[in-house]
Amino acid sequence: MSDGDGWKGATAPTEHVELPPVGQRLPRPIFVGGMSRSGTTVMGKGLLNRHPTISVTRPAEMWFITNTGGLCDLVDSAEARVFSARLALNTLRRGKVSPLTAFRERMEGFWYARDWWKDGRNIGLGKAVSREQLGEALDRFEAAFTDDPREAGRQLTADLIDPTTLRRGKQRWVDTTPDNVHRADALHRMYPDLVVVNMIRDGRDVAASVVSRGWGTDDYGKALKEWGRRMLSGHRALEQLPPDQVVTIQLEHFVGPDGNEDYRRLLTVLGIEDDPRMHRFFGEEMTASASNSGRWRRDLSDREQADIDRQYERIRRRLVEAGVTVPAPV
Repeated sequence: MSDGDGWKGATAPTEHVELPPVGQRLPRPIFVGGMSRSGTTVMGKGLLNRHPTISVTRPAEMWFITNTGGLCDLVDSAEARVFSARLALNTLRRGKVSPLTAFRERMEGFWYARDWWKDGRNIGLGKAVSREQLGEALDRFEAAFTDDPREAGRQLTADLIDPTTLRRGKQRWVDTTPDNVHRADALHRMYPDLVVVNMIRDGRDVAASVVSRGWGTDDYGKALKEWGRRMLSGHRALEQLPPDQVVTIQLEHFVGPDGNEDYRRLLTVLGIEDDPRMHRFFGEEMTASASNSGRWRRDLSDREQADIDRQYERIRRRLVEAGVTVPAPV
């Protein structure tokens, strides 16, 4: 899949990057999320990135925002909103240092230069942010954190994402970290004007995709249970947001014959006009065959398929009883 606009090979600028003025940031960030293998990447990097006003972040998954011990945890803990178990875990991993120091070490280490599991390529912040820019942004963040942790967090995001977005001539950005949906309540506290795109997909296909990738479990049953758990946690987080700032898209329906209805709904919630390049990608690339709908049945006996169906139906029924929007049969 091409990501459009020649962005695939982009690297961090070698010249000095001027940070945005304090208090200035691009409006209405878009956070695409959901269970891994549910279409988050093709939605953000493939489709929305082609709109003339929207740029996918570089990297497409900004892990430092929602990862354990990341920006949301750090700011929420500073404001005493949540028990800081996730933050404490990150601090313990870094040794006996303060949460703020642990966060900086993670930013300058793993989140800056993390390797892709497939081939070892750097897919961290170093793809678009120089060490100099990162250092200046973190210095400014730490100086402002004590007085106003949340505003300092917003400014850090602007310092690291907005310059890259503006270099592309875009006015908004979209991040595709799957955890975005499960941390939607924390994200909304940080970015009150955000929009969340919640991607959902048949749990059996999600499980099949996960077990085939090499970085998750190889057990269908465990993958299904994880799908159910994350569907429920995402639902609980999204309940905290205004309804007009959330759009739920079922991948199978979006790429099907009636997908135009979902497409128009997506445009409305995002507050954007249709664009020929984006619409062409939607029509030509986001197809039922490309989504591998029903792939979970491949290489399984009738007996194995029936067993997975039973497990899936039990999980699906519990989710419905909890009020969760679950994928409809297609």
